[in-house]
Parts: sequence; C-alpha cells; structure tokens
Amino acid sequence: MKEIILVRHGKPASAHNQKVNAVDYAKWVRNYNKSELDPNSQPRKKVCLENSYIGVSPLHRAKCSAAYYGASHIHEELADLREMDIPYYHLPFTLKAWHWVVISRALWFLGRKGRFERFTDAKQRVERLAVYLDTLSKQEPRIVLFGHGMAHFFLRKSLVKQKWRITEKDGEFWGVTRLEKM
Repeated sequence: MKEIILVRHGKPASAHNQKVNAVDYAKWVRNYNKSELDPNSQPRKKVCLENSYIGVSPLHRAKCSAAYYGASHIHEELADLREMDIPYYHLPFTLKAWHWVVISRALWFLGRKGRFERFTDAKQRVERLAVYLDTLSKQEPRIVLFGHGMAHFFLRKSLVKQKWRITEKDGEFWGVTRLEKM
C-alpha cells in the first residue's frame, strides 16, 4: 500500500479579512505570501512523520508549517507544489480581502490574464507534480507534503485520475488529506 498525505499550511498571521481597495489587496497578497504563521493557529491533529518522504512547497508558510509540525528533515523542496497564484486585478471596488480572493480566482479560472501564472499553466504544473509523485511512490511508499489549499485541491484531482483513492479529506488550515494506492 502506498500513501500520499497532503498537509495544508497553518493560518498565516496576515490572513485578516479587512476591507481593502485593489491596490491594498495587491499588498495583502504579497504579505500573505511571505507571512509567518499565526501563533494561535494549531493543527487539530498531527500525522506521524516517521518513515515518510517529506516534501515541502518553496513558500515560507509551508516551510514554517513543516518545521512547526516537527519535520526534522525535508527530503525535497518541490517547486511545482507552490500555491497556485492568488491573482489580483485593478478593479474599482473596496471589498473584504477574502471576497477579493474569490472574485479574482473566479476571473482567473475564466482565463483573465494578469502579472501572474495563468490558470491553465498552474493546472499543468500540478498535473506534472502528480505524475512525479506517482512515480516517486514506487520507491517511497509514504509521502507527506506540506503545501497549499488550491494546489492540494487540483493535485488531489490529478492523483485520483491516476487511480489514487481519497481516504481522508480536509482543506482547512492544517487540514490533512490522505490518498492511497495499491
């Protein structure tokens, strides 16, 4: 039995939800991407990391989460595991930050371009990662990855297409998603 465990990062300290205009939303995204973890953000449960191949996204919040979790050795930093960009557009609104995220991601899914990775490119990157992980699992039967919500969502979908079975799913901060394959 092979297992891939996806652990979403802890809540970033900058993940507030104040009202912001487009310029301040772009700053919010930059701060979110380099934020430390909220000291009050704790895992609801912890996965045992023994006998696991540990991979981590290159983004700071994922690395901090792996360290907080007790990962004493990271086997690989996976560039393809980084979060799908949080897009930002210069729209004439003042909204709560997380409403900006939802609207911006919806426009991004529909193909609207900006100064960030295109949605189709992000999906291809995550699909490439799924193929890599499926191959890696032949040598490393238990893989634990510290990454991000949207990247994990599409990675999970790509792994299911490769005959991985979801046995546990939680996309919240510190959430754990488990997939197994015979």
